[in-house]
Amino acid sequence: MMGRTIKGRVADRLTDEGLPLVRVIIKGTTQGVETELDGTFSLPNVPPGSVTLLFSSQDYGEREIRVGAAQNNLNVQLDNIFSEEMVVVGRASEVARKNLANSVASVNAEELNRASAQTMDQALQGKVAGANIQANSGAPGGGIQMRLRGVSTINGSTAPLYVIDGVLVSDVAIASGVYTVTDSVSGSNPSPTQDNQVNRIADINPNDIESIEVLKGASAAAIYGSKAANGVVIINTKRGRAGEPKVDITQRLGFYSLANKIGQRRFETVEEVIETYGEDAAQYYVPGRTYDHEEALSGRRDLSSETLASVSGATGNTKYFASAMVKNDEGIMANTGYEKQSFRLNLGQTVGDTVEVNVATNLIHTLGQRGLTNNDNQSITAYMALPSAPEFLNLQPDAQGVYPRNPFIDVNQTNPLQTAALVKNDEDVWRFIGSGDATVHLWKTDAHHLRILANAGVDRFQQENKLFFPPEVNFELQEDLPGRSLFGTSQVRNLNGGLNLVHSYKPASRSVVATTSGGVQLEERNIDSVYVTSRYLNAGMQNLDSGTVIGVRQDRQLVRDRGYYLQEELLLLDERLTVVGAIRGEQSSANGDHNKLFFYPKLASAYRLPSFHPIVNEFKVRVAYGETGNQPLYGMKFNGMNATGNIQGAPGLVGTGISGDPNIRPERQREFEAGVDALLLGGDLVAELTLYQRTINDLLLRRNLPPSTGFTTQIFNGGSLRNRGIEAMVQVTPFRGAFEWTSSATFALNRSKVTDLPVPGFFSGGFGTGLGAFRIEEGSSATQIVGNVGRDENGNFIVKKIGDTEPDFVMGFANTLKYQDLSLSFLWHWQQGSDVINLTRFLYDAAGTSPDYETAGRQRQIDRRLNAGVYVEDASFLKLREVTLSYNLPKNWVSAIPKVQSARLSLSGRNLLTFTGYSGLDPEVSNFGNQAIARNIDVAPFPPSRSFWTSLDVGF
Repeated sequence: MMGRTIKGRVADRLTDEGLPLVRVIIKGTTQGVETELDGTFSLPNVPPGSVTLLFSSQDYGEREIRVGAAQNNLNVQLDNIFSEEMVVVGRASEVARKNLANSVASVNAEELNRASAQTMDQALQGKVAGANIQANSGAPGGGIQMRLRGVSTINGSTAPLYVIDGVLVSDVAIASGVYTVTDSVSGSNPSPTQDNQVNRIADINPNDIESIEVLKGASAAAIYGSKAANGVVIINTKRGRAGEPKVDITQRLGFYSLANKIGQRRFETVEEVIETYGEDAAQYYVPGRTYDHEEALSGRRDLSSETLASVSGATGNTKYFASAMVKNDEGIMANTGYEKQSFRLNLGQTVGDTVEVNVATNLIHTLGQRGLTNNDNQSITAYMALPSAPEFLNLQPDAQGVYPRNPFIDVNQTNPLQTAALVKNDEDVWRFIGSGDATVHLWKTDAHHLRILANAGVDRFQQENKLFFPPEVNFELQEDLPGRSLFGTSQVRNLNGGLNLVHSYKPASRSVVATTSGGVQLEERNIDSVYVTSRYLNAGMQNLDSGTVIGVRQDRQLVRDRGYYLQEELLLLDERLTVVGAIRGEQSSANGDHNKLFFYPKLASAYRLPSFHPIVNEFKVRVAYGETGNQPLYGMKFNGMNATGNIQGAPGLVGTGISGDPNIRPERQREFEAGVDALLLGGDLVAELTLYQRTINDLLLRRNLPPSTGFTTQIFNGGSLRNRGIEAMVQVTPFRGAFEWTSSATFALNRSKVTDLPVPGFFSGGFGTGLGAFRIEEGSSATQIVGNVGRDENGNFIVKKIGDTEPDFVMGFANTLKYQDLSLSFLWHWQQGSDVINLTRFLYDAAGTSPDYETAGRQRQIDRRLNAGVYVEDASFLKLREVTLSYNLPKNWVSAIPKVQSARLSLSGRNLLTFTGYSGLDPEVSNFGNQAIARNIDVAPFPPSRSFWTSLDVGF
């Protein structure tokens, strides 16, 4: 009797592209077939009953699938273990990962988008060894800082360089202007970074991304010159592929919920109330009646949604990919949330045999409703006011919607529930990112290939900040000019273009494979921000012209760069030895001399050892050296001038007291890196280990000047900083077949040290030695926290190190388990060490409302007078970053719907569990945004949330 026929399709697990010429045989026999060009196969004469099919390919790992007696159709996905994954190593060249001489972390689309994330950088948390990715607060819409291999500057730019499809995009974080109301810039921290800013890489749709490559070391990033000291993140978006058009639609529904509360002191008797607040407080106290203010403030669980659609394919010589996204995340506070709409169109066109053209366009609109949180000096933001709102006080509105005043905040009687309900803090962004590249093949033979690559890109966005504080808000009623409206608009434009000449030499013998490239780049960054503040609003109108007192401020920056490079890549000794050398010359208008060339060399080599044991498939040793830079900030070469002064009513310029340096130059980073990579057991075990040392010289510093000069400080280059660290990655696949389990772990640690400081030690942020401050001094960690630890015999405070923001180590632990059509993936993120200055706890203690006030808080207030360390806490944590359970619906269900090829139902969550001894809302906190040094300060942040999602993915 003839057996049955089993039909199916074999595809790449990551791209879902059909795989041709995959051998499909019945295990234990020689009976089999090979897949067609589109990956489909038809295996006839299969014996009755259950059988095991073996799938094998030259470039992919083997896989066994058990097929039941009643099953005649199946889809199989194979892992791309042995194929040559290409990694960018230059402005116009790439090499196979197996020959790579640097540590470059890669994250693919599947890893990035397993669970819904608001922003791309949030989706990367816990997935890249050596990347410390930290949320500044829990506010919807982003606000995340990424640090690669430790701190690389003290006063310079701290963000990595982001490159999307060849465009050097802006990740600038622009203040909303709320500091003009909160007065957060006064005192010891005169910086608008406390505005809970959004770094603009948050705009990018993570679902459009095909892969991300993170160049952490100078040897990998040197080709980007003086913008690469903080690393380079290269983002490649999805492109069309040959074959039938493919349509994918995803619908997600979910919600956000408050992840943690601080809690409040329980007042058991009226005597406790009177002791804390005085006789008048007794009128508000009713025994047994309490209010959960945190729940009332941040307890929203409104429905959030995300709709995604994409189409890709090819027609003739044109490949296309188009996508659209509509996202609406509802915040846990009133008047907070995040909306995003994104449309992308990527086209690729071949013109004859000599020209290839690619165009990528992305139009994005986002609206972030940020709420009013973080540090302030007016006691008006949410968690600045909550400590002074005891749980027995009713803050809810009455039947007419009128909110009561808080009598326990004398200065303004702020009611945080009223503030959340009435105040608006919206950030509206329209953004366009476009890039184009053309390749002209000038000469091509069997051994030689000469081509010209030209590229150009633009990143243009407008950010509008609209803030409104109605005059009826309690804290506005206490003002002489009640009611405020603020409008800020920022025009940001990045332009870049380049011309590259690339020659490849691949003789038939492959004794020497060489790629030579060179080129020139022109780049420009332009920022123009204008803020208008209007006070004393007429009848509560929001228009700026409704106020009687109007103030205007403007900030403009323009930087132009020119770069030139030459790079050589060699594969020798039967392509086992890799040698890469390059040098980049760069000029920038940010430097003191805009015509001076600064050179950034790199040299790297790797050797793939012949297999020395049956279980070893690949074993590579590598070593690399490179130099990068960090440009001076805009205007550091000029003397600061303030144009807001006047002389007897006439306008006049007044010096700010800051003297620029006409010879200012970029910081110089030099890094050595060495490591080993291994692929064992046919790809079931993959391991990487990297050790590095980076030294940063010519730091951008400030020194004091005598008052007789007319200045107080001067900017100059000097001093040095060192980072040493270890990075490791292990991936293992213990089981393959019907049940498959893949597990991976990343590990990283870094230690910094200020090795030379030409000025006396100085403070770099914080709230003074009484609460904890950051101090830069020679021989010490660059990220140390110092504070008072007692008094000496003369009664002077003794100041010593009381903490450090650098973690002891960071680990990520990811697992994916699959059984037939069911899969479970989850990611744990472990940070050991890293200290936080917890001033939110200090606020609760000072108000007498901390949950442990009677047992510990009262004593902390006493102890902190001599010991600032009582408010410096260990921020170690273990977080379940993401978890996803997916089920591929059966084919017989799916095929009942015309044109539907696949359907998947998923349940997912993000930040579901947190294990920590930290007493604050979240151990991941940094009120001061993307600062080099002054991080890990907890002052009344937006509370953290966890999210839950259900998703339906349908493929046509």
